[in-house]
Amino acid sequence: MSNKLDDLKQAYQQPPVPKELDEMIARVEHRTRPSRTKRSVLITAAAITLFVGGLNSNASFADAMAKVPVFGQLTEIVTIDWKETKTQQSADIKSPQVTLPDKALEQQLNEKYIAEGQALYEKFKQETNGQEGVFAVDSRYDVKTDTDDLLSIGRTVTETRASASESVQYDTIDKKQQLVLTLPSLFKDDGYITTISEYLKEEMRRQMKADEGKVYFVEGTPDVLEDEQFKQISAKQNFYITADHKLVLSFDEYSIAPGYMGIVEFKIPTSILKDDLVSSSYIR
Repeated sequence: MSNKLDDLKQAYQQPPVPKELDEMIARVEHRTRPSRTKRSVLITAAAITLFVGGLNSNASFADAMAKVPVFGQLTEIVTIDWKETKTQQSADIKSPQVTLPDKALEQQLNEKYIAEGQALYEKFKQETNGQEGVFAVDSRYDVKTDTDDLLSIGRTVTETRASASESVQYDTIDKKQQLVLTLPSLFKDDGYITTISEYLKEEMRRQMKADEGKVYFVEGTPDVLEDEQFKQISAKQNFYITADHKLVLSFDEYSIAPGYMGIVEFKIPTSILKDDLVSSSYIR
């Protein structure tokens, strides 16, 4: 196995740039019209991490990689990495590229992820052009769920200046129906907003009572102004669905709690949702 991994490493260090990946990036770059320089997207062997074959044009390398266990993932995923380091300034931006049976959906998602990464990198270049001081952008992705039915993938962005701020965006894909799920599509009507919001207020208070280290911006919390209090979720609140079909809502740093709490997630009990759900296909 050791010799095989050594062979993989050697093949990985100097593979050709995947033609399909280069074409996809070219389409996005043509649409957004960024300058293509040595400091733009670093599509090199060191900047492309292959998990299960994916788009790599080196067939023997892809074959061998497919035989290496990769955290039990079922979906083929490639990582594109924009990376640059200056004095007190750095960018490390990773964007996923997924392989799906529906090629139109695959292209739609992958172009969106490339555009997100490119936009972050362009922002970094603009904000550090001739500027001094600490500034860092870190973007990574996390596959929350990968089953025969569902793929939930999150992209987290951390920007650091005097302090850091963190945000995340999720996509949940029905693999069989080949569609991206939205929160409203899971429910009969917008009654879910009230149902979930009232549960969250009580859950926040329960957690604060059980753990004095936790603080949420909810009515009754000392020193929290009324206009800063959590009232209700957005109709399009960030969410993902777990492998056991539970709904998880995500809130960006500072949105409902102090910064030290980071990104906050709540798993919503299915028992309070059952009357609002369209069906039990996704949430059970």
